[in-house]
Formats: sequence, C-alpha cells, structure tokens
Amino acid sequence: MKKFLLSAIAMVVTLAANAATAVETTTFKGMIEVGFGTDIPEIDKDSDPATVVFSKMDDGTYQFVLEQFKFNGMLIGDVTITKGLKAEEKDGALVLTTNDVEAAVTNSDMAAALGGKVLITMKATIKDGKMVAELSNIHVFLGPGMDVKAKFESTSSATGINSVSTASAKASRIYDLSGRELPAMQKGLNIVKMANGKTVKVIK
Repeated sequence: MKKFLLSAIAMVVTLAANAATAVETTTFKGMIEVGFGTDIPEIDKDSDPATVVFSKMDDGTYQFVLEQFKFNGMLIGDVTITKGLKAEEKDGALVLTTNDVEAAVTNSDMAAALGGKVLITMKATIKDGKMVAELSNIHVFLGPGMDVKAKFESTSSATGINSVSTASAKASRIYDLSGRELPAMQKGLNIVKMANGKTVKVIK
C-alpha cells in the first residue's frame, strides 16, 4: 500500500512539474451568437454576452477558454482549447487555429455527459486588443448535421501579467524544496520570495 501511495504521489508531482503556467492572460468580454446551419452565425443585438480568457504559457504554448458556453439555454460549460492550438503572427494580428481538436469541458452538469470534452474547429484573430473567433464543428449532439457553430466578438479586453514575470519578481529570490537558493526557476516546484516579502509557490 505504501509503495502504491508513493507511486501515486510521484505521478502527481511529475504531472504538476510538466504543467505549463500562464505568464500573460487577456480576458476578452463581448457577445456570442450560436446556431446550426452551414454558415457561421452573425452577431446581432440579441446575441448573448460571453467571456474568453486567452493565456500565453511559459512553455510557448497558448490556451483559449470560452467560459460558460451555452446553446439554446443549455449550459455546456467552460470549453478549454490547449492541445492543437496553433498561433501565427500575420499583418500585425495573432491568428489562432485548431482543426477538429479535443477541447476539455468543465464546470457544468453536461461536462460528464460529454465525457469531459468536445471536438472543435476554430479560427480566432486578435488585433488592436480585440478578438473575433469563429467556432465550427462543435460536436455537442449526436447525428449528422447537428454540429454547433458560433461567433464571438469582443467589446473590451484586460491583460494581466503573472506576478512572477513582473519587474518586482526579478528582484526576488528563488529556492528549491530543500531551501537551496536557485539562480533561476527550475522544472518542478519553486519557492519564490517576492521583493515585497511575499512568498509564492510556482510550478514550472
């Protein structure tokens, strides 16, 4: 039993060490229109409010989270795209694309019914602090021609930088679990003493 517990703890520590951490997060608030059909629906005055949280991770990848996604009053949940999310800079814009990738679904009763994931294809453009995202082939229901399409347009955005990346953090000290000071953050759990005296744990 003891051996099993040690193995389980080691697995959790390994997974945590490999998890990417957000270094910059932008919250886009706007409107979303959801529907069926062959075309992406257009935003209008009756469209619903929606929030997308977009993060740049410390390993160079990105994360797109459509919070509390709904369709016809039915809550699907938070839809998170990480794997298969490609980012490319084009004409002063950041273009994000996915092609039929698995997106995690959480924070809803529907999440379990969907097996905690949906397939999704997306193209989003971020330019001048605004995001427009077109989502298609969202496999929420079974059956041909039953895939959902959506369009999100932001009306405002706010960007926050992870405190570990701020100027005050550069003057901080980093330690490992044994208390040894490190020259820089290492893979795994780091104890960071901030310039303001605060201590935080950071997984890299």
